[in-house]
Amino acid sequence: MLTDPGYKFCPKCGAPLSRRRLKDFEPERLVCMSCMFVMYLNPKVAAGAVVEYEGGIVLLRREIDPRAGFWVHPGGFVDRGETLEQAAKRETREEVGLEVEIGGLLGAFSFPDSEVVVVTFAARVLSGEPKVGDESLEVRMFDPLDIPWDELAFPSTRLALKEYLRTRDARPATPDQAATAEISTALIASARRRGGSESGPLHRRIELASETSRLENLTDARAAAFRSKDVRAASLVYPQLIELLRGERRYQEALDVAEEGLALTHDPLIARLADEIAHELSQAEQERC
Repeated sequence: MLTDPGYKFCPKCGAPLSRRRLKDFEPERLVCMSCMFVMYLNPKVAAGAVVEYEGGIVLLRREIDPRAGFWVHPGGFVDRGETLEQAAKRETREEVGLEVEIGGLLGAFSFPDSEVVVVTFAARVLSGEPKVGDESLEVRMFDPLDIPWDELAFPSTRLALKEYLRTRDARPATPDQAATAEISTALIASARRRGGSESGPLHRRIELASETSRLENLTDARAAAFRSKDVRAASLVYPQLIELLRGERRYQEALDVAEEGLALTHDPLIARLADEIAHELSQAEQERC
């Protein structure tokens, strides 16, 4: 049964369109009885990308209908003369500000009640920083354990993310991922020695380690983050190491670590700590005089 597409007149001659079944085994078509033009209602094709930035999956909250206010990976309609991969790259750049390299196909998703076929790829960030586009309310990076499954915009979004996560561990680790694993291993070792849990996402393991670990473990984690230029890990590890040194009144060492961290990431927390410690160092030197 042909649903009402809203088209009333022939795009060629302007005469009214009528519903006709041209062949017994086909659905009804929109046909102009004046010039016999057949208006085929073909599906629309959309392309999208699932991409990680600093360890989190990039999702945007839609500003426009359909499904305004719900989360989706970057994507949109394919223009004529554009490949699926080109469309996925363009939409990712327009919607979240990231230049990406398209990887493997996650799936082509279609549904009986939708006129859109969605083709989704895995992708890797080449450059840029996440930012809010003109059709989204918010852009956020989600830990795989924290994806808002009940707030995803479309069935295709859910299927693409599930396929991405299913195949994620089978893909070769990037240098950043390998460094994150190295950092995680150092912190887990500390938690084990003190009877802590090693389960949970990386940021939780780092929080646990900061409460129970020795100085050398955070120092090892800092070195791994710096070697790999892992900005996300640096934002987690450096402030904790700085505070630990600060608590021991090792102000110059804490300031050196802060300056190293700021060379790696412009984290406002590290910048604030650096200012505070510089002030405390100056006061300590005055007291010695």
